[in-house]
Amino acid sequence: PLGRPGEGVPLAQLQGRRIVAAAGIGNPGRFFAMLRAAGLTIDELPLPDHHDFRDRPFDHVDADVILITEKDAVKCRQLDNLKDDPRLWVVPVTARIDSALAEQIVEKCRGRSTA
Repeated sequence: PLGRPGEGVPLAQLQGRRIVAAAGIGNPGRFFAMLRAAGLTIDELPLPDHHDFRDRPFDHVDADVILITEKDAVKCRQLDNLKDDPRLWVVPVTARIDSALAEQIVEKCRGRSTA
């Protein structure tokens, strides 16, 4: 939950609940696809990138759980009307870089070409 960091549950435990996934990021479709790939049935609430959460976007959302990104959680934790909303849960996302791409990046930083 947003107000209790470190108190997470596996996404699978949320199955069967009414879930809205909200994302104020550049490509919210990836976030939504990741949640569906984890087996969740969600309603989507795409928000503009860098959304201002002071406009209270969740006031009329009918859901047991509202899943948000870590990026959005940073903003929501600062707002009194959101930081204690028990419906808000933060989904951690990790990026994985292909090893060949990582090698190219390292070599580029060192000033060498891998091609």
